[in-house]
Amino acid sequence: MKLFVIYIGGATKTSLIELHDMRFVVAQSIEETYDVLRKTWWGTAESLHLDAWGELVYADGYDITVQPKGNVASIDEKLYFLNLGGYDSKQFTELHHNVYIIARDKQTAKIKAKAQIQHWEVPHTDSNFEVENIISVGECLERSGYELVLTKTSNPKPFVFTCRYTPIGLQLEAAC
Repeated sequence: MKLFVIYIGGATKTSLIELHDMRFVVAQSIEETYDVLRKTWWGTAESLHLDAWGELVYADGYDITVQPKGNVASIDEKLYFLNLGGYDSKQFTELHHNVYIIARDKQTAKIKAKAQIQHWEVPHTDSNFEVENIISVGECLERSGYELVLTKTSNPKPFVFTCRYTPIGLQLEAAC
């Protein structure tokens, strides 16, 4: 099984512009994540789409794999996802940078992540998430019988991802 990081988008009945969210789903292929994404989408069903996705296999000096729950020795380090936000005075928007950090606690993860955005004007942190618990990945993994395995490595791997608009929303039939 693979741990997919998925940047989804869509609309709500009252939104003026497209809205986005992150999902972490365990599956064999990106197509196998679609049902989970549809079930957890809070916007209009027909608007749901993927904007980017990738398999998370490495972060911050650790290989990441998914194994059956209960087969893994516990370690102190955890995988954190941090959504960092900041501004550029030349752009009328908030900029974001997603960071995957391995740390013993949230405070250490914040410090490590903020060091990566020191060049931003007026940086701030929107949210920080412990992937296993805060974004419900732990619950998702538990429901499906899996957990994360973090293995220290000296062989860094780039996060390989795809950026492509891929509609997966349910098409509603028009009433006659």
